[in-house]
Amino acid sequence: MTRTPPSRLHPERGMVLMVVLVMLLVVTLLAVMAIGTATTEQKIVATAHFHNMGFQAGESAIEAAMADVPHLSAALVSTAPVSRSVNLGNSQLTAVAQTTYLGDASNLLGYSLGGQSQFAAYHFLIQGTGTAGASGVNLSAVTAQGVFRIAPATSTNN
Repeated sequence: MTRTPPSRLHPERGMVLMVVLVMLLVVTLLAVMAIGTATTEQKIVATAHFHNMGFQAGESAIEAAMADVPHLSAALVSTAPVSRSVNLGNSQLTAVAQTTYLGDASNLLGYSLGGQSQFAAYHFLIQGTGTAGASGVNLSAVTAQGVFRIAPATSTNN
C-alpha cells in the first residue's frame, strides 16, 4: 500500500489567506475611524477650553474696571465708552473692558438722616471682552455688567 503525501489529500485553495486579509482590512478601517473621532473630540475640547478662557478673561476685565476708580472717573466725564486693557500675564489671553457712563440718581434713601441726600448712585455699563487663542484658534467671549457706585453727590446732581 502506497501512501500519498498529505498535500494531495487536501489541496489548499487560499481561503484562510483571503479571510485574514479581509479581517485585517476591517480592523484597519476601524482604527482609522477611531483616530479620526479622537482628533475631532480633541478639537471640540480645545474650542470649549479656549472659549472658557476668553469668558474668564472678559470677567477679569470687568472686575478690574470696577475696581479702577480713575477709570470710572474717566468714564464719568466722557461721552464715549472708555477702554481699559488688562494684563493677565499670558500672551494667549487679552482682556479689554469698555465702560459707559449711563447717568446718576440723587436723593438716595438711607444715605442721609432726612432732608437732601449728599450721595448719588453713578450708573455704568461695563462690557468685558476676553480673547483666547493659540495655533490659529481665536475665540472671544463678551460679557456685560451693570454697575453703580455710590459716591458723594456733585453740585450738578442736586
